Amino acid sequence: MWYEDLSEGYSIRSEPIHLTKDAIVRFASEFDPQPFHLDEAAAANSFFGRLVASGAHTYALTMRLGVNAGVFTGNAIAGLGVDDVRFHKPVRPDSLLSALFTVKSLRESKSKPDLGIVHWLAETFDEHGVLVFSAVIKNLVRRDPGQI
Repeated sequence: MWYEDLSEGYSIRSEPIHLTKDAIVRFASEFDPQPFHLDEAAAANSFFGRLVASGAHTYALTMRLGVNAGVFTGNAIAGLGVDDVRFHKPVRPDSLLSALFTVKSLRESKSKPDLGIVHWLAETFDEHGVLVFSAVIKNLVRRDPGQI
């Protein structure tokens, strides 16, 4: 998609992705080695009461869902930042996550006329439709040379 193909309110829903216990433990082992991400017995005695995914893992999966859906590929050339990151609910093993990406705002770049800046509201849901994560992801997107 070119920048010109987008407008406020435009949205794309991703296909779901299955999050396994093994994936949660693997990610946490490398990037967020806290007991409630690594060990079911330790997690049972934690605030969460059972094993949960790292928030960083949930964000990474949201980005993966955006790539899979074509939001962050093609003419989307670079991330500029992430705002309003929220972890609404814990993500548990065997969750089936999907995401909705909605254009919150967009504007042409002032310094690079061949580019636009898009603010995507990313919302990730579990298999029950419960919102587990949200953020506003700023992305640099190529403009259609035929429309500049």
